[in-house]
Amino acid sequence: MSNIMKYSLDVLATSPEEINRIATRLKQPSSELLDWVAKRGNRKPDEIAQSIAELVSFEPVRNLFYVHESANKARRFANSFRKFTGIVDSHIFEISAEFPNAVFLLEYRDMQWSYSGKMVIYAGEAVQEIFDGKQQSQAVDWVLLDIFAPFVAEWNEGLPFASLWSPWVENAKAALSRLEQDKRMSNQKVSSQQVIGATA
Repeated sequence: MSNIMKYSLDVLATSPEEINRIATRLKQPSSELLDWVAKRGNRKPDEIAQSIAELVSFEPVRNLFYVHESANKARRFANSFRKFTGIVDSHIFEISAEFPNAVFLLEYRDMQWSYSGKMVIYAGEAVQEIFDGKQQSQAVDWVLLDIFAPFVAEWNEGLPFASLWSPWVENAKAALSRLEQDKRMSNQKVSSQQVIGATA
């Protein structure tokens, strides 16, 4: 049996009306998507419509930030499914292209195979992505940097899309450099007995 993929999707829209339209659209596969899937399986679109709708449907989890419902423009959605990531991804990219000014922040994870990733989607394109495939403990993030931070900050401040990406990268590099230069961890000696005790 295939693994369960878990998708968490934060959408930063331009208005309360837009986020509501996106929420509705996230539950509905397009006719183009149904046609594409049907042709791949030599089926008719109406034969697969219900199963594809169940596969791609994202449920709202909560509104983001502390604003009144009537003014909220950002929301988190979730979906979990077995295989068929290509169909679900196509659904997301298609909706992103329909709402080119909204920012889609996708976090995905396969807990059984211990990998996760983050993807920034804008106007139907993946503009940034990070993949964490060398987790040291099952389902525990290892180097999954928060690449969403600059996009959330600029959206919150009304700045142009991707305007904070370069400053964030430079600040992240500086933070990593400080960690490399910090000698405190190099002075920590872990004995084999301590390791055994920690894993017992």
